[in-house]
Amino acid sequence: MKTTETVPDYRKVLVSCPAGKVAVNGGAEASATPSDYDSVALVSSYPSPWTTTLWVASARNFSGQPSTVTAWAICARKPSGYEVVQAPPSQVPVDQPVTLSCPAGKVAFSGGAEIQSDRSSLTKSYPAAFNSAKQPTQWVVAGRNAANSTVGVEASAVCADPITDVTWSTGRATSNSPAGGFLVCPDGRQVVGGGASASGPESVLISSKPGLKSEGARSDGWWGQAGGFYEPLTVDVYVACASR
Repeated sequence: MKTTETVPDYRKVLVSCPAGKVAVNGGAEASATPSDYDSVALVSSYPSPWTTTLWVASARNFSGQPSTVTAWAICARKPSGYEVVQAPPSQVPVDQPVTLSCPAGKVAFSGGAEIQSDRSSLTKSYPAAFNSAKQPTQWVVAGRNAANSTVGVEASAVCADPITDVTWSTGRATSNSPAGGFLVCPDGRQVVGGGASASGPESVLISSKPGLKSEGARSDGWWGQAGGFYEPLTVDVYVACASR
């Protein structure tokens, strides 16, 4: 499921799962017209802590013009042990990771954050602390602002009982802006989640989103992309895949 809207800075775009399903993961992409990857950034991409069916996204355009924001939700019947965990709002230095842990015995299906500050941007949203079954038990987020001061972070994660068929993999791309890449699911498996982390001075996430073969991608997978004024940039992309 996805929703695309052209909106002012920080305006939230919502995508909802159909009746009988919940959002197990989701993603977002920001773009501007004319296309300039150094002038737009995601501000938020996260599962709603108030309802199980929504994924939320927002962005900002450095020029003050509207941005086109697409929010994705990967929907499924509620997995065993499903819950959305939210951390208390925190104030941290720019790009300092905020880590959200799932309850004991559960794994992180997805997560995200809203970065709250003047001219804020999302820089990281990815899985961590993989257990012996190679399933993540934490979700990590970070953000920055133009003043390079502290930022407010509201983080949330989707946690549930482990599903052995879900496998995670990661890849890294380093290049000039925009940096990133598409990490495919092997052997025709379907994408069920993913994340991305941007590294480099003043780098920001532009997109962290699913790619679907049914929508023209060469295979199911996860797309992560970052922009910035200082080059090169590095983007780590994560993808979770499962049997169809």
